[in-house]
Amino acid sequence: MSISPSTLYPPQPSTTRAQSLHISYDAVNDRIAYPNGKSIIVRPLDPQNSSIPVKQFTKHTHPTTVATFSPSGNYIASGDESGQVKIWDTAVVAQEGNEFEQPYIKSEFQILAGPIKSIAWDADNSRVIAVGQGKDKFGHCFTWDSGNSIGEIQGHSSTINAVAIKSQRPYRAATVGEDKALVFFNGPPFKFDKSVRGYHTNTIRDVKFSPDGKWLVSVGSDRIIAIYDGKTGEYVKSIEDAHKGGIFGVSWFADSTKFVTASADGTLKSWEAETIEPVSTYVVDETASIGNQQVGVVVSKDYIVSLSFNGNLNYFKENVTKLDKVISGHQNPLTALELKDNTLITGSSDGALFQWTLKKGAFEPVPQVFGQAKDKHGNYVVSILAEENVVTSGWDDKIKVWDKEIHNLDLEGQPKQVKASGEFLIALFENKIELYTKDLKKAGSIKLAFNSNDMDVIGDKILITNTSSNKVEEYVVENGSFTATSTKYPQLRSPPSLIRISPDGKYAAVADNTGKYTLYNTADASVVTTRWAFHSNKVYDSKWTKDSKFIISGGLDGGLFLYSVEKPSKVLKFPLAHQSGVSGVEWLEYNHDEKKGSFATIGLDGVLKKWNIDMSVY
Repeated sequence: MSISPSTLYPPQPSTTRAQSLHISYDAVNDRIAYPNGKSIIVRPLDPQNSSIPVKQFTKHTHPTTVATFSPSGNYIASGDESGQVKIWDTAVVAQEGNEFEQPYIKSEFQILAGPIKSIAWDADNSRVIAVGQGKDKFGHCFTWDSGNSIGEIQGHSSTINAVAIKSQRPYRAATVGEDKALVFFNGPPFKFDKSVRGYHTNTIRDVKFSPDGKWLVSVGSDRIIAIYDGKTGEYVKSIEDAHKGGIFGVSWFADSTKFVTASADGTLKSWEAETIEPVSTYVVDETASIGNQQVGVVVSKDYIVSLSFNGNLNYFKENVTKLDKVISGHQNPLTALELKDNTLITGSSDGALFQWTLKKGAFEPVPQVFGQAKDKHGNYVVSILAEENVVTSGWDDKIKVWDKEIHNLDLEGQPKQVKASGEFLIALFENKIELYTKDLKKAGSIKLAFNSNDMDVIGDKILITNTSSNKVEEYVVENGSFTATSTKYPQLRSPPSLIRISPDGKYAAVADNTGKYTLYNTADASVVTTRWAFHSNKVYDSKWTKDSKFIISGGLDGGLFLYSVEKPSKVLKFPLAHQSGVSGVEWLEYNHDEKKGSFATIGLDGVLKKWNIDMSVY
């Protein structure tokens, strides 16, 4: 008698052009953490490791920018665009069976007046330095529990991009920024020691101490790698044109003899620390593109993992230059969801499309044509149809049919919805409907005397929202033309935003802008019930069970609600199922006799989730 979480698949890291993204590695538990939207994602570094559940931390109210594990792996310090840092316990993250449970926040502080760019912990797991963009200061050092100041971050004249703390006593810290300077600190309490300038000619992107504390390395957009003494901060040597593009990230091997750099030229390179001589070059993709720029890197126990601008996580074995594996996925809010032959297809606000299978209780991406940058929609994916071939539509004013070859139809405007009716595709625009054959030939159209935002189709019958007069209009398709019927649906209190016709064609569930449903009988347009009113905001998507007895609904309020036709006053609910709202739902399994099933949801947080449901209360 409940809706219970089962599993989730997280979005990829959010990347910003001309900016590195610091991926944090937890060597104790072999996990990585990174920001996406307003969330922090924690996942096992090895995608085959199912013993560590994926977690999503959603307690930031502004877009997140960085997440860093403490050396013990017990805590994460995360920062956002508002300058706030939250310290939270990752113990919940390691517990199986609590995949959707939120970790406990230990402390939170307003550090800067702008985005946090980088965070570093000391080896005692007690002191934190957070740096970024500010007004009166660009960094702050404090104790993680009380927030007491333990020094000052001075010496920079503009945004600080990265910070590092030496792991051995006496502690040392280093910061690098857009003013082309590396500043060295003694401490704690951390105090300015020296500003090292003149060895970089452009923005410095990243800085790291070697694990043994002997070396300090900085990299930047000027393609320069500079080495310093880890104890004194004195400049030792540098190399120019280390890559063919700007260098965004650096990470050390555990033995401190080598480090790896990530560059906009689409490659990673490992280097000897003593000589700054190249050891190996790891090519992510032979094709140079913005999407293949490498904006972050981390060296783990088993892999060298880099982050591409397009969100891919690339895995290499040490000294094996051939790519071992790639983890792909969405970076942006998810907007469309459909099930076809036990495979889920998702679309996002940037036009990307991916396929997923459910294996061993977890979603796995399918390496198909979906997700290829050259083939995706140029903008927001509006709808996905699971016909003989997959049909998608987007705000790039296109309909795509995904056959062995991809067939494109250029539309005259942005589609609101695309549905199938027999041998035809029906596209709804704001004030017109167009009819196309399955081979994308235009077969007919009708101009509407009102504005509309959604429709549903069953057989040759079409129900369309009339947002001008708060009504539902009914049409039929006859010989390639549209004809309005004489059926008149009662007026709603607010503009309708969604229509879902039951599989047996008997009911039409219509949601208005306030989240309230009116359930109609399609035979005579009579009202069946108006008790489905648990949403507090606009409904984004809902799906009927195949027996037409239940409908699962999600919307802007982030809640999931299961409504029953036979018992409209009873409802199963799960509030805050997705941060920022539930944008799509799809049934995976449904057993009418046992009244149990499972379904998938997508959200504006970029996450794909699976849920189990027990409907025995009905």
